[in-house]
Amino acid sequence: MSDGPRLFIALYTDELISAKLAEDLKEKGYQAESAQALRHFNWDDPTHLAYAAERQMAVLTFDHRFKFAADERIGNGQDHWGVIISPELSLDQYAILLHWTLTLLDKLTADELYNAVVYLQQFRE
Repeated sequence: MSDGPRLFIALYTDELISAKLAEDLKEKGYQAESAQALRHFNWDDPTHLAYAAERQMAVLTFDHRFKFAADERIGNGQDHWGVIISPELSLDQYAILLHWTLTLLDKLTADELYNAVVYLQQFRE
């Protein structure tokens, strides 16, 4: 874990999530990166998770199999900064994805998400 407590979640969206989400989050002052914008195409889940962990970022994905990559990483003695699994939302539902993500970022700290897997629909209001 980092040297001291971490309040703010840094977010890495995998290639299934529109790059627009990371862009909009950055405009609102959050630290966010997009696999699409970085051209991280055809990476497997462990590679995305390792990239995010090296940068102390949580991963946001539609892929429920990320839970297995997170569990495997912990089983191998490697930490991660959290996995957030969202139900698959279409581009027409982008406003919902943005709203739920902002709610999560408002309610959880980075330390609370550390080594955890959470489901984004828990943060619908």
